[in-house]
Amino acid sequence: MVNGYDAHMWDLNRLRIWRAVVATGSVVAAAKNLNYTPATVSQHITTLQKAVGAPLYRRSGRGIEITELGRRLADDSAEVFTAVGRLDDLVEGFRTISRPRLRIAAFTSFNARLLPGIIDAVALDHPDLRFDIQLNEPAKNRRGHCLIEIRAEVPQDGENHLPEMTRIPLFEDDYRVVVPEGHRFAGRESVPFIDLEGEHWVDYDMWAGPSSKVVDHACAAAGFERRSFAACEDDFAALALVASNMGITVLPRLSTLQLPPGLVAVDLTDPVPMRRVVMHIRDRDAHLPHVRAFATATEEAVATHLTTP
Repeated sequence: MVNGYDAHMWDLNRLRIWRAVVATGSVVAAAKNLNYTPATVSQHITTLQKAVGAPLYRRSGRGIEITELGRRLADDSAEVFTAVGRLDDLVEGFRTISRPRLRIAAFTSFNARLLPGIIDAVALDHPDLRFDIQLNEPAKNRRGHCLIEIRAEVPQDGENHLPEMTRIPLFEDDYRVVVPEGHRFAGRESVPFIDLEGEHWVDYDMWAGPSSKVVDHACAAAGFERRSFAACEDDFAALALVASNMGITVLPRLSTLQLPPGLVAVDLTDPVPMRRVVMHIRDRDAHLPHVRAFATATEEAVATHLTTP
């Protein structure tokens, strides 16, 4: 027996729970998905049914049978949650107007290996700071008015200065050859660059960005052109191909700090490819506390990287 219509019955949490019950067809399954106990879910849907004043479900054996009204209530309430989501977005938009944001552009290996530790350090003192992270390699990626730019340079090409930004050199990053554990290079301490001539290469920068140009210079210095089997947009795809015994790849040391199982990185000699990693900070924002904190954390992360084997 249910009570009469209650004008105050629309509890959004109960509606959300009811929609989960209808979607799964089971109180137990809904409870598992919502991280509630079945008893809690049963209590909420019983209260909702009493508030509605008409049957939403009937007991059927150990489960429940959803009524026509119960199913319609779940389906039609989707618009309610869509509207609530828009209200959340509206409020969040006004709340974040004064919220500081730090837009960073960097290349893949920096973002994967160094950026998490840098952000963690900055967020400790700036918990309200929002981080927007972009890729600036390959070269086709746009630069969207970032406060911080981390870029790779080709030492042979000289320094690259960005307009209205201060350039800060961070470190020199040497390259290594990455091969499967069973490869003939795997047990060596180093490999002369000329020994790579006959290998099937997997390039990790198909757009000929600065990091790839460093390898081009090394090949020219060793007197050969590499024979590429495949070209990728990032080092993760290149490493996956190498792990499948499809070839070898030459990556900056930063990209080899966390290799997938079954891969080995070996130093190169004669020549040693080298890229320069630099940080650019937008001049008009350099005085901001969170920008200064990011610059400091970056230099500390780099110092740790350079002293870690």
